[in-house]
Amino acid sequence: MKHVRPQEEVSGTVTPMQKGFTLLEAMVAAGVLSVGLLGLAGLSGMSLGKNVDANDMARVTNIAVDMAERIQNNRQRVLDYHNTTTAAACPQSVSTQRMAWGDCTQWQAVVANSGLPGAAGVVTSTRLDPDPTANPVTMNRFLVTITVSWQTRKTDVSTTRTKTAVFTTVVAPE
Repeated sequence: MKHVRPQEEVSGTVTPMQKGFTLLEAMVAAGVLSVGLLGLAGLSGMSLGKNVDANDMARVTNIAVDMAERIQNNRQRVLDYHNTTTAAACPQSVSTQRMAWGDCTQWQAVVANSGLPGAAGVVTSTRLDPDPTANPVTMNRFLVTITVSWQTRKTDVSTTRTKTAVFTTVVAPE
């Protein structure tokens, strides 16, 4: 069996053995750690902003789906909803378009109480097929477009801007 002696015994000189970190190694490790933590802090802020945007988009989607379901429920009178807006009085007649007028006033309240700054909605409906009175062979389909606009929230790193979401659907009476 071969016996290996420590270096100091072989050379005849005694060198102190190094133990632990040097000051330079500690500073480099602290620098690397601080860069990583700064990156993580930046991602946290961005993540919070995206979370707010996603929450706003979920609200906007619910607002649009609410009106789309109202129109679907009154699908025999889709054109009554044309030019419905939350920025002005409901264009429908209370006496002849009662359900569409009620849906308009309720939708205006939903948009106003949505918690979205500057929220506004517009509904347009157009006939896709020929008029069934002129052409009895028709599917009598309508293209309904619901547009919702709102202001984003101003933060320390961003400015307020207007966002718009457009939802389209085809409605066909039964």
